This record gives sequence, C-alpha cells and structure tokens, in this order.
Amino acid sequence: MNKQLDKCVYFNLDNNAFRGRIVRLSHTLNEIFSRTSYPENVGAAVAETSVLGALFASLLKYDGLFTLQIQGDGPISVLVTDVTSAGKIRSCAKYDLEAMEKAQALRKTQGELEEAPFWLGKGVLIFTVDQGESTELYQGVVDLQGKTLADCAMRYFKKSEQIDTYLRIFRQKTSNGWETAGILIQKMPSVGGKNGADEDNTDELWNENKILLESLKQEEIFSSSLGLNDILFRLFHEHQVRVIKESEYFFGCRCNREKLLNTLSAMSEEDINDMIENGHITATCGFCGEKYHFDKGELLKH
Repeated sequence: MNKQLDKCVYFNLDNNAFRGRIVRLSHTLNEIFSRTSYPENVGAAVAETSVLGALFASLLKYDGLFTLQIQGDGPISVLVTDVTSAGKIRSCAKYDLEAMEKAQALRKTQGELEEAPFWLGKGVLIFTVDQGESTELYQGVVDLQGKTLADCAMRYFKKSEQIDTYLRIFRQKTSNGWETAGILIQKMPSVGGKNGADEDNTDELWNENKILLESLKQEEIFSSSLGLNDILFRLFHEHQVRVIKESEYFFGCRCNREKLLNTLSAMSEEDINDMIENGHITATCGFCGEKYHFDKGELLKH
C-alpha cells in the first residue's frame, strides 16, 4: 500500500544542477470534497489548484500562510488554495453553474471535462506569502495564459521568476471526489558561473530530464504500489537523483466564529438588515462548509 500519499518529496538532479518536487494529494482532497459539493468540472479545477498550490508553497521558505488565487472573468471566477507552513491545505471555488452549462452547450461538450483555463477566461494568477503582521506581504502576479493550469504556472516562473521550470499535473476521479499529483523540475541558478554540472552540458541534461518527466504515465503516479520515491528513481536513476526531504499535507480550515463576527460587525446596519433572514444571519465558510449563526443585536453590540 502506498505510504506516500498527501506528501511532497524534495529532490535534486545531476549533482544539484536541478531541483524538483513531487506531490500527491488524496486524503486531503477527500476532506475538501466531503464538505463542499462541486460539479465535476469545478471539482477537477479545485483539485488541480490544490496540488499546484502545494507545489508552489514547497518552493518557498516561509513561516505563515501561502495562498494561490486564480481569478478570471469566466464561469469559474475564483479558485483559491492556501497552504500553511505546518502543511494545512484548504481550497474552494466560486462559479456560475448556468454560465458553465451555456458555455458547454455552445462548444457541444456537455458532460466532458474542460481544462480550468477555459472556465476561468481572462484573468490573473496570484500568489501571496503572509508571515504575520511584523513582516512585509510578498506577492507575485501574472496574467493567465495557457491551455492548462500547468501551462499557466510555467509561464509564471518564466515571466516573473526567470527560472526555467517544467511541470506536469495529473488528476483522476475517485469515489470520494478527486485525486491529484504534480511534479516539477527547475534549473538552479549559476553561482560563480557554475551550477553543479558542466555548464556546456546543462542544456542537454535539462532537455533529457524534461523528456523523462514527460514519459511519466498517469497509472504510475497514481499506482497503489509505487511511492513517490519509487517514481523518482524509476524516472531519474541515471541523473543522480537525490531525495532531500519530504513534507506532509492535511486538510485544515482556519475559519472561526470570532473572525466572522468581526467582519460582519464592521458592516453598516443597512447592510446587516439586508442579510437578515428569519431573524438572524447565517454565514457559511466557502472552504469547509461550516455554518455560523448571528443575530442582529449581537452584531451591533460587538
């Protein structure tokens, strides 16, 4: 049985000329989808955003919260995943089901899975690192271009970070929702003209590693008998693959009643009155589905 679910394995290749990450999310996504019901295409987009967020976060050193947010003008307007430095992941989406159905009717693709960028339309990919009040917020933004989320992410690294990056994202439907996996490799920056490999040979090695990564099959990365380490050694055994460490992920929502109470209390009395139904206001967390109930007097006194 696979013991490397909901984990990220950090690795290097070719005498540290390249670094990489491989992630597989299973139980974490089960928890996400057990709390919120999404149409199939939205669920697929949420699952892919979750693994992409885990990959992005694994490349950074931070103590706090990493957030990946993808916004667009399409039927899916927002996809969000955040990852704490302790490994807690939560994800959600905002979407217009009627607009999704109309879009597929025009394309005559009802019942088929479309790639997330199709649903998002024109938009931006944003990532934010928040390490608390005493530190400066770090943010990266790039316009959303590409046929897949992997394409959009690679464009981000090329345009904003100037780092050669190659990545693949996999998804498969399960009885509990979705399972996803992702793997990426990056060229390490040269230090003093050297980056761990013969400079003249680096491009050739990079191309070889991309070809090997492209050879990875879905049935391999989702195999119940292959761990992430097994996959890495099968792919890169001729490229001095070296596992550095691994980290673990699990579902965790950060919503609480006090936060929502503070948010709602800051609204005008007119806006509060507009939200009242049957004598109270009900707020539902978009990440975990938890419902919180407030009465008007409680909000005005706070």
